[in-house]
Amino acid sequence: MKFVIGVLVGVLAGVGIYAAALEYGAFDMPLADLEAKYARPTSKFMEIDGVRVHYMDEGPSGGSAPAIVLLHASYMNLFTWDSMTKALSGQYRVIRFDLPTLGLTGPDPKKRYTLEFNMQILDELTTRLGADKFMLLATSSGGTVAFRYAASKPERVTRMILINSAGMPRTAVTNPNRARGDVIDQWIQARHKSMNYWRKGLGTNFTSMPPPDWLVELTYDTNRRAGGREEGALFLKNYKTGDPQTVLGQVKAPTMILWGMANPTVMHLEADVMSLWLTAAPSLVKKYPNMGHYLYLEIPQEVEKDVADFLSGAKDAELRITQRVPVQTAGTAP
Repeated sequence: MKFVIGVLVGVLAGVGIYAAALEYGAFDMPLADLEAKYARPTSKFMEIDGVRVHYMDEGPSGGSAPAIVLLHASYMNLFTWDSMTKALSGQYRVIRFDLPTLGLTGPDPKKRYTLEFNMQILDELTTRLGADKFMLLATSSGGTVAFRYAASKPERVTRMILINSAGMPRTAVTNPNRARGDVIDQWIQARHKSMNYWRKGLGTNFTSMPPPDWLVELTYDTNRRAGGREEGALFLKNYKTGDPQTVLGQVKAPTMILWGMANPTVMHLEADVMSLWLTAAPSLVKKYPNMGHYLYLEIPQEVEKDVADFLSGAKDAELRITQRVPVQTAGTAP
């Protein structure tokens, strides 16, 4: 009996120590350590309204190449665009940056963790880099920033590509950020998400292969940045889909929408709705059978070819614009 009690006391003590470690951020990684591990020779930093933004600006020298800006997904960062950048940077000036709360971009002293502030950073970064007009390629929550920006600044965005974009209306059941697990799971995940958590979570969005180890480690590390959990929680609290139908109707840039038909995070039918709501912009939709949320990482060569073809104009014959037919009221001649 004494042995059993001793074991129980030891287990409870261990649980208490683990809980305290979670509560006080023992598994957090300081931003300086993240920079030491992940910053590259091509990494650059620009302070924008008090926020130290991590970005990369690559492509042909001389400044004459058309620019394209890449916007990453939630929980991700600019490194997930490595393959796409390699495919495009021979012909285009490729600009990518870490959105606030993610990657190596620093905290905002004013705590403006909103879609609107992300749009402000996109606007100021490109302006200061001299990219007055540019194309946008964005995925997941980055897509929400992209199409809202394209709607508000149509004079700056020349083309747009959305891959499995967020930003459509949600219910409690379909909200990707809904709480998961029991109360204990939620308490733990609010303080620390383990490597296994990310391997499992990313795995649900890969269909033809497990998530690569480099992606799991990168996602684990960058999502345990000191202070990041509070910042991320504020962004989720502030994230509102609003009225995407009206916003998409204000986009003028030709748009290609790419979607994985096996995507468990955002349903592929949303691609068709987005295209229908782009009433002022020609668009086309391509869906990839059996692909999930990160299709640009699973089948990069196919996706990169589609992107390059669209940017060059090779797919322009496939573009269509939604035509609205007035509704006939009773007693009105057709």
